[in-house]
Amino acid sequence: MLCVAKLSRGEDVVSAMIQDFEDSTARTAGITGEGKRPILVVIHDFAPVFLRELNEIVERLSPLIGRQMSVAVVPCWRGTSQGNSSNAYQKLLNSVEERLLHGWTHQSRFPYHPISLLTGQADEMRGLDRQTIIKRIDAGQAAFTELTKQPAFGFVPPAWQLPIRSVEITSLQFVVRYRAIESCRSPDRVLPLATWSWDWGRLGWLSRGGEFLGKIQQLCNPAAIPCIVIHPIDVRRGYLRRAEQLIQAFLERGFIPTTAMQLMSTEV
Repeated sequence: MLCVAKLSRGEDVVSAMIQDFEDSTARTAGITGEGKRPILVVIHDFAPVFLRELNEIVERLSPLIGRQMSVAVVPCWRGTSQGNSSNAYQKLLNSVEERLLHGWTHQSRFPYHPISLLTGQADEMRGLDRQTIIKRIDAGQAAFTELTKQPAFGFVPPAWQLPIRSVEITSLQFVVRYRAIESCRSPDRVLPLATWSWDWGRLGWLSRGGEFLGKIQQLCNPAAIPCIVIHPIDVRRGYLRRAEQLIQAFLERGFIPTTAMQLMSTEV
């Protein structure tokens, strides 16, 4: 009841959601190998179809964290690369520090599964065998390389669905899952995350539940690296402001914006 009550008090919840991180500096430093507390900001569904929303997200986050944001790029959104070469989209891609692969098409082949129905058929990798998953990742990597002029180092599973181990994906260096960043080279190299995400599919009222899950993860593991995930639909649903408030609160407590690659490159 206490947590539910706090969720209704606007900006007060932002401080409450991260208060327990204040005593976790030493444990976080042990994970990253540095005396800094990192925060990861990731923009999902980075595709030309959402150019207006993506521009707004980047413009509003830049005064807070500069270029230090990661974008999860879908190179062939729902099977089309239309708009990938536009000047506006290319400029936006080049305005951020890190670009990650976010599937090939971000579209499932099994539209009537409950997860597919809930996510609007966004669970591209769910239900596929290892060989098919690798082929789709390789196709996405090829399209990504054509788009950005360099291959992706990291992968963000569409709708968080990836039913194989990260070490089975030899063409990448790491996978950013909902609760951890996992190395594709070493099974022991895992960094825990506490993820706040407001997009949980077609049911907009689940957004506050996603926020609540971030708090629960933080309580369960105060040493986890906070990860703020923003989707284009958050702009239309009015949750971008809540993400800004949360990021600002972390910054005021000394957290440093970083990228997944920077985190995984740190020696431990």
